Amino acid sequence: MLDTNATIILSVMSSILGSSVITAIINYFSAKSRDRRVELNELVAKANASVLKRVELCYRVRRRSEGEDAAIKNLAHEIQEENEYYKSMLLVQSKWYGERYSHYLNAIKKLTAESISKAWRVKGEPSIEMEDGIKLDHQKIEKLSRQFSQDSRRFVHPIPRQYMGVTDNDRKRTKDYDV
Repeated sequence: MLDTNATIILSVMSSILGSSVITAIINYFSAKSRDRRVELNELVAKANASVLKRVELCYRVRRRSEGEDAAIKNLAHEIQEENEYYKSMLLVQSKWYGERYSHYLNAIKKLTAESISKAWRVKGEPSIEMEDGIKLDHQKIEKLSRQFSQDSRRFVHPIPRQYMGVTDNDRKRTKDYDV
């Protein structure tokens, strides 16, 4: 009888300890996955902000005061370096996503290049309102930003990220970021 009770107690204790260990393992991997997703979300947000700094650069150039040219040129160089940093970081994380970021960046560069160039040529008092010839196409910028956000959601979730890694191709990437 003592052996039977001891056996039952040991069986119950083993079950409790076993389920605790399993629960601890599940919690560990769940927390690790959540932490990884937070890290990826932060990386994606900073990368996107870096691209959108190019849009703001156009306005900064147009609104510059006399003597600010050198500071704005330095800012442009910093933005370029930051864009390249994030392009490299995202390519290391995922080839398909890094290439999507690269297409997004190139599309924004293409949309802002002419306006930034025109803004550099304009002299005189800074203006809050951009001149007609220097306006940016905010509808296209918003469309590109939404597309990159959709790609970002796929990137931070494990299953869509794996699916995109297998099914994504260059034709699709370039089509999504046409300007």
